Amino acid sequence: MMEEEHPAIRITTASQIFKGHRHSVFGVAEFPDGRRMVTASYDKTLRLWDLENGVVLKIMEGHHWGIRVAAVSRDGQFIASGDFGGELITWNRDGEPLTQPIRVKVHSNKIFSLDFSPDSTFLASGSMDNTVELWNTKTWRVQGNPINCGTEVRCVRYSPSGEYLAIGTKKDIQIWNARKRERVAKFQGHSAFNGAWNYSVAWTSDGMRLFSSGSILDPTIREWDTSTWKQVGQPCKGHTDTVYTIAFNPTGTLIASASEDQQVRLWRLSDRSPIAIFKHPDQLYCATFSADGKHILSGGRDTVISKWKVPFLEDISKDKSSDDMLREDAPPREQGADNPECEILTISTIARDACIAGDLPTADRLLTQDIAADGTDYKSHANRSFVKARNSDWDNALDDALKSISIKPSLMGCISKGIAHCGKNQFQDAMKAFDIAFMYVDADLNKTRLLLLIKAIALFNANQHDEAILRVQELAKTRPNPNSLACGIVEAYLHVRLGMNALDDTRHNESADHFTTAVDAIGFSSMSAIHSRYDVFPVLFGWDLQSLWRTAHQNWCDALLRTGRLPEAIKAYRYIMDRVDAATKASYLDWSIGESS
Repeated sequence: MMEEEHPAIRITTASQIFKGHRHSVFGVAEFPDGRRMVTASYDKTLRLWDLENGVVLKIMEGHHWGIRVAAVSRDGQFIASGDFGGELITWNRDGEPLTQPIRVKVHSNKIFSLDFSPDSTFLASGSMDNTVELWNTKTWRVQGNPINCGTEVRCVRYSPSGEYLAIGTKKDIQIWNARKRERVAKFQGHSAFNGAWNYSVAWTSDGMRLFSSGSILDPTIREWDTSTWKQVGQPCKGHTDTVYTIAFNPTGTLIASASEDQQVRLWRLSDRSPIAIFKHPDQLYCATFSADGKHILSGGRDTVISKWKVPFLEDISKDKSSDDMLREDAPPREQGADNPECEILTISTIARDACIAGDLPTADRLLTQDIAADGTDYKSHANRSFVKARNSDWDNALDDALKSISIKPSLMGCISKGIAHCGKNQFQDAMKAFDIAFMYVDADLNKTRLLLLIKAIALFNANQHDEAILRVQELAKTRPNPNSLACGIVEAYLHVRLGMNALDDTRHNESADHFTTAVDAIGFSSMSAIHSRYDVFPVLFGWDLQSLWRTAHQNWCDALLRTGRLPEAIKAYRYIMDRVDAATKASYLDWSIGESS
């Protein structure tokens, strides 16, 4: 899957920002121990950072030109940096020059790329002067003659064995035997497509494939078979401008690409499908994975280094070959064909109606029959987990959720797992399950909103009341009308629950406040229509949305009366009577008379 048939999740807020450089960031490299990183900037400095607290440990100075690239040796002992003037400086792991100082100018044009050999004994430097130099890291002298590539060099990368060197140039991709200085292959790469330039190359961990990225005329990622140097499959498409950098995660299951189009894209290697898009405010020049593979570090024209959390890492690792990993199967249209809100669930009409009616034994029996008929029915396992959760049978709810996910990871499976863990007060596991669930919303805003609300309700049901309501309120602030309706319904229902609890405990002032908030949140609408549109809440949690408006308003009046706030109670009663039809008004009159007698 090369085209974006299934939209990737878009992320615009980094988990951490590192500020300090005064100009564009062109290079970022993390140390193997995962504790530090070094960054290179056009401001002529490198900065050594503590990744845990974001503190700059050292500002490394010495370059006379803006710095284009930085690299850290595989053993973590050396740092190398190259600049736009062709100058190379090498440093020890603490950011000190290895001599006072080691500074060489062998290249006559900018150094565009650096890469240490796997055993850290050599450093390759690629320059726009058309050459690649190999440096002995014991003596820091050039080893042998330069490799003349005949055109500007954009990227150099050692193969995993260290035997070969892949060189991406303006006009072609060249493969050299590094020790013998012999070229073993040469092919056009991206230049065969609209005359594009080759920008970045990266080997798979087994050395069987080489990936490459192209300039604006072919802003794709292409895969090459290293036994034939022929292209494999179709390219990864999505970027709209030059792809400066590509990098693999440590396990070789994911590839990240940084582009001038202001995006870092995350792709799954097994089928090259897009997983996530990290949006920057400006052009990007570099990106790399953290040593543990859990984050991506990127830098560009905005002068900062952004740290992005890699989504769904564990789920990807468990099934990196699944073609459907990114998406939930399209649900049957017999339920809610005109209702996008219900597509978060796939359940038969009979089982759904039983859940909504509160006939949980029937729902359980129907779903058990479905499972007996088809042991691979992951949806029925997830739905039965919801039923078990409704009965507070948390152990069996979790068992069914895990079984569903083991058959096929899905949105429903992750939701059922999150709800079950909340019921067992295992909040860290619950949040992890809900986070993974976002992998299957296909960047659908309706599904995303509902998933966030389900997550909040599950927390509320586990007595995390304040956090749950805060999550709903924050979601409502970020989502303008008409999408705030679902948030209003959930906030109203949660406050009604809290109001009823306070009323039962004779905390009348508190209950009045909760019911007032509920009334403000829900406004007025056709609750029968709301009940149908948002039937995910009745199915999962047994909510009675049809009576929500009446329950909230009646108890609002009642609580105000009990607190002695008569003027407010009268005003609330008039508010109700002004907004109901004749039949409903009659029932409210009966209720008010009954309450006053």
